[in-house]
Amino acid sequence: MTFLHWIGDAIREQLLQVPLWGARCLFIGLLLALMGWVVQLPASQVTPPGRRCEWYEDLRIWAWLALMFQIIVYCVF
Repeated sequence: MTFLHWIGDAIREQLLQVPLWGARCLFIGLLLALMGWVVQLPASQVTPPGRRCEWYEDLRIWAWLALMFQIIVYCVF
């Protein structure tokens, strides 16, 4: 067994100590933080340049909805 196997086994043992509900909460928290970041992006970064855009062209809306869908999936399953 090499040194890298020993490190990998040590990391695996530590990760097995994390309860599933804790990992799920951390992952959902990460998605919620990402949703907050998406909402705060300036309009100049997420809309087509040089013209007035329609509401459906704002990428923040679609990113937020995609993240919300992922949160629902991870909460239910």
